[in-house]
Amino acid sequence: NGTVQSTISNDEKVPSASASSKPLSVVVPTSTPKKKSNEVSQPGGRESYSHSMSGGNVITKDNDTITSSQSSALNQRGIQAYYHINEDDMILTDDVLMCPFIFRSQEAVWYGALAECVMPGMLRACYSSTNKLKSVDMIFDAMGFCQQLERASGNEGMAQIIPNSLEMALSPNKDEARVITLAKPPFLIVSVNEAWTRVTGYTQLDCEGRDLGILSGDRTDSSAGSRAGLPVHTFESVANGQCACSVNVHYDSKGREFLDFMCSYPLTNLNDEVTHILHICQELPGLSEHAG
Repeated sequence: NGTVQSTISNDEKVPSASASSKPLSVVVPTSTPKKKSNEVSQPGGRESYSHSMSGGNVITKDNDTITSSQSSALNQRGIQAYYHINEDDMILTDDVLMCPFIFRSQEAVWYGALAECVMPGMLRACYSSTNKLKSVDMIFDAMGFCQQLERASGNEGMAQIIPNSLEMALSPNKDEARVITLAKPPFLIVSVNEAWTRVTGYTQLDCEGRDLGILSGDRTDSSAGSRAGLPVHTFESVANGQCACSVNVHYDSKGREFLDFMCSYPLTNLNDEVTHILHICQELPGLSEHAG
């Protein structure tokens, strides 16, 4: 099981008056929705949901009933994430409130997913003596949710869990080019795997104790991690717990330039302190053609 905890400080201790479904965030906007061949239209313009017996807790949605005005609204809104709670299931004792919840996606099938994702869990909220919300724990099956995401995206067996500890990051991986650095400036390299050596030409002995500046060259953009309109990708921000990615021109040990899509993830210890950073590099095609 996985636990997600957040801390909020300005809500009053008042349960909702009725069952509710509230949006959490908008993710994965796209402009080209897809229709699946196994969808069945329902009369009356009603949305139809059906449980899948073989796919676990997933729901598929009928898209034929969506009108043109609804379609326009969906294109602007993107995939939604919702949770549902019921007042009848709430237990309130002293300064602790507990209740089950159901978290699910909405409009994912409209945007090309094979199924919606649904995950039940338990919510535990703690309040202060002045009725202020101190923290919320949402406990759910994290592994099961990841498996649902794989099935919904059509990548079952291919998607991998992002390591969050040094031990996980050091586990063998033939498909990902991984380099691990310390989480403090100058972010020195402590480990590289064979896949990273194949891409860059640098071995563990070549780069241990050096920084990732060994990949820089004439066409490397030093401001690639802080481009206007794009999320920030600096090692300092990753060391503060924020995952990030960016694209830049890098050079291997022989001076060959390549387009590098680099994702950086914080690695924590048992005290939840960021001690290292995992960088996963992927060489993108087409740089030599554009350069020519």
